[in-house]
Amino acid sequence: MLAAFVILAGICTVPVAATPVVLVTVTPAALAQGGAVVVTLRGAAPDGTLRVRFASRTWPLYQISDRWQTYLGTDPNTYAGLRPLVVELVQPEETLVLAHRSVTVRPVTFPLRHITFAPSTASLLDAKLAAEEQAKLAAALQVLEATPLWTGSFLVPVIGPITSGYGVFSFYQGIAQGWHHGVDIAAPEGQVVSASNAGIVRLAEMLPLSGITVVVDHGMGILTYYMHMSAVDVVPGQRVSKGDLVGRVGSTGLATGPHLHWGVRVNGIYVDPLRWPPDVEVNRGKVPGPGS
Repeated sequence: MLAAFVILAGICTVPVAATPVVLVTVTPAALAQGGAVVVTLRGAAPDGTLRVRFASRTWPLYQISDRWQTYLGTDPNTYAGLRPLVVELVQPEETLVLAHRSVTVRPVTFPLRHITFAPSTASLLDAKLAAEEQAKLAAALQVLEATPLWTGSFLVPVIGPITSGYGVFSFYQGIAQGWHHGVDIAAPEGQVVSASNAGIVRLAEMLPLSGITVVVDHGMGILTYYMHMSAVDVVPGQRVSKGDLVGRVGSTGLATGPHLHWGVRVNGIYVDPLRWPPDVEVNRGKVPGPGS
């Protein structure tokens, strides 16, 4: 049985019986950049470490009852086209290929945005502050839950219009900065921010660029991010349910006004929050509020 926790970016080692895996499914077979797929293995395999190779990296597989499963994320840097997917069993003497599949990644033309910050805010565009933030996040996310804690669709955590979408390529003060890892939702200062789904709070503190931030671990390498808030209402290690209060909308950190940056990270890859998860049918055309 898989241990309760796994190291971030680690691979789950699963002891299983010495008969071949009988079924591998990949859903969906085609997706746009920013989407995700779910890979499910049913059956049994010799003892070893199961993993998936896709998009120039390896992905862990998590044992859930009678199956092994993982989610593979894509982003604007994922090459479009027909991409091979290989399921492997790593043993001390050799690596066995258990299955070959393919996934079609469709290209997306992501827009550009140009933002000019006030001098006091622009001073946060500092490599040392960015490194400090990344170090805090890495420390908080060293150990993650392996088992799935969430159920069903993920709530959009605050009601309001989306002012900047996923994947938008940003220029700050005229300098290219990279693509947007989530969506920005405009809302009044102090408006309630709710947990998108059940999980464990891993980080709840002020970060140099992202401002007051909460990160919730939903299991299986799935994380949600709530940034630029004015207040936090949870602590690290706290369990939350879908719709629970985690904080309040603000404009802390690198922000031009009150809004929530909401992000979803799938085994190390930031995906489009409005298209997550891939195996639950939801109304993509509306932005539901907490509890909807």
